[in-house]
Amino acid sequence: MKMKKKNLLFFTIVLLILTFGAEVAHFTNQVKNELWINSIRTITESTHQGANALNMQFEIDFQTLHLLWEQIATSDTPEITSTLYKGVEPDIVLYRQNTKNKGGMTEVDQNVNTFLDNNDIEQGLLDSHICTVTGDSVFNIFVKGTLIDGTTAYLVKEYFTKEIAEQFTLSFYDNIGFSYLINQNGVIMVRPRHKNGNKTIYNIFDMISKNENDTQEIYAFQQSIQNLETGWAKFNSDGQGLVFCYEPLKVDSTWLLVSIVPENVITTQAKSIVRKTMVFSAISLFTILCVIAIFHGFKMHEREIHTRELTEALNIADNANRAKGRFLMDMSHDIRTPLNAIIGMVSIAQENISDQPRLKDCLEKINASSTHLLSLISDILDMSQIEKGKIILKEEAISLPQLFEQTVDVMRPIAQEAYLDLEMCPIQLKNNTIIGDSLRIRQILLNIIRNAVKYTQPGGHITLELTQAEHYEGLATYRFRCIDTGIGMNQEFIERIFLPFERERNTTDSKVAGMGVGLTITKKLLDLMGGTISVESEPGKGSIFTIEFHFMYQDSNFSITEVAKEDPDYSDRRVLLVEDNELNMEILEELLSITNIQIEKAYDGQKAVSMITSQPPHYYDLVFMDIQMPIMDGYEASRQLRNMERDDLHLIPIVAVSANALASDVENALIAGMNGHIPKPVDLDELIDTLQQYL
Repeated sequence: MKMKKKNLLFFTIVLLILTFGAEVAHFTNQVKNELWINSIRTITESTHQGANALNMQFEIDFQTLHLLWEQIATSDTPEITSTLYKGVEPDIVLYRQNTKNKGGMTEVDQNVNTFLDNNDIEQGLLDSHICTVTGDSVFNIFVKGTLIDGTTAYLVKEYFTKEIAEQFTLSFYDNIGFSYLINQNGVIMVRPRHKNGNKTIYNIFDMISKNENDTQEIYAFQQSIQNLETGWAKFNSDGQGLVFCYEPLKVDSTWLLVSIVPENVITTQAKSIVRKTMVFSAISLFTILCVIAIFHGFKMHEREIHTRELTEALNIADNANRAKGRFLMDMSHDIRTPLNAIIGMVSIAQENISDQPRLKDCLEKINASSTHLLSLISDILDMSQIEKGKIILKEEAISLPQLFEQTVDVMRPIAQEAYLDLEMCPIQLKNNTIIGDSLRIRQILLNIIRNAVKYTQPGGHITLELTQAEHYEGLATYRFRCIDTGIGMNQEFIERIFLPFERERNTTDSKVAGMGVGLTITKKLLDLMGGTISVESEPGKGSIFTIEFHFMYQDSNFSITEVAKEDPDYSDRRVLLVEDNELNMEILEELLSITNIQIEKAYDGQKAVSMITSQPPHYYDLVFMDIQMPIMDGYEASRQLRNMERDDLHLIPIVAVSANALASDVENALIAGMNGHIPKPVDLDELIDTLQQYL
């Protein structure tokens, strides 16, 4: 009887150990598989992003070649015209097909000559080779066209492979993995500057040992590369497993980006978990008989938690990748749209110089597109400054009704162009004059109204209300409501509406331009002011945005008056323009010319200091000073002038005119001794206001 019990106990123990061992093995394999799949997905996504970056570069360069062709193809002296363009695009050369003077006035790569003479391709990418001119490893993109004399020619842009290797080849897993650019035959076009990159192989397929891998799998991999497909594969090479992830370039080419990562790097994490599991199992066997049930339950619970954490981490990564991809796509679309309009209108204007109505129409559209592009960039900069805590709110007396009416007046023509009815209800305020930042209040109101205009269909209605909710001793609450009959939103999206780069539909689907940060900026500015914003909406029935501000108020009300700006005349005054860029100098000089002011020019800070100090006191009435200049920048020039002993140099107005337009830049200008700051691109009204302020 005892023997039977011992045998039963023995078999029970063996069965429990085997069961436990099976559970451990199952758990280990599951973790290894999940980690493997996640790692492959990470490498594949990185390869995809790298290929997209290179595609974007090539697309921009192909567009540049086509734009240059429009000018060169109609020129009587194409070689001279192309040589002039080399000042802007030094790596672009004009080749004539089947003629002795292949490159005109430029020494040309004979390998490119040979390829173009023996092919009849409209545009494409030429494989890497040694340039016969420089002796460097290069490759080229080209666009075919016909010159005015009927000769077939090509515009060819040259790339140095070492520069492309630095910019677009990738590294993974603590800089152990690397990538190549290859053609569809596996020949390496660009090899990485990476310590693990093989510098001796000519073809990517040479890395795969035929003795260590299945022939059919190698053949399938080669076929996939030749067919320019996307995928991944694993092969052995000298006893080491290698993972190949590949993505074809989408431009006119037969190239692919191939990322290579040693398998042991990917599996290191899994092996670490396996080792820990084995140690844990060995310890657990000593107490398995007394705690088997508790331990098994704990182990199952631990596995569920770990799996859930892995799943959550994977979901977070996937969501981040999708948000990043959506943002990059929208940003690319939104920036390219006004850029395309500007470039296109410039081309049309050049073709219609003598047609004044058409030229005026082109200039108006260029101005509108430039303004829109500037607003996109300003939104991103505002987001950055708010996140860094560098937005400082001003405190100034403001007529809130007048500011509100002016804001609505700005948006009214925009709403009319969109065929919308914009109604402003009677303003109901007890205390009109508040203390606040007029610029940021206007920005908040504009963002909300502009959002309603964007998402309301033609024929729709937008109603605006401004009321005073309540007031206390010197403090009042003001309520602004924007009610539209637009497309509306579901509750799920309302919960995300103030997150950056969030829109219910992307730019391409909704036909609405913008980065998706306007409402985010609005919310953060309201947080700085101590205000609140709420949203009510229903799909297909419109939205209601309600904002509450809390401001100190003044008992006496006032009106903002406009200073007359028509035909100002400062012919008896003299201004010094300090600017190192010829084009910017020309623009500033032309804008100021309408005031008849006397203009003198300096092209760096040192020259400006010399000109001012060499003249008698009060010779110049105002100085417009750029910041970033050679020899001496605008900050140093201003400091030197302020530190001199002449009394007039302590008082002469110095106004910065700079592309450095952040709040910190304005602060630095004031610290250096300047009186004010005008951001580039320069607004004519702001320029005239500055003259009126100081003259």
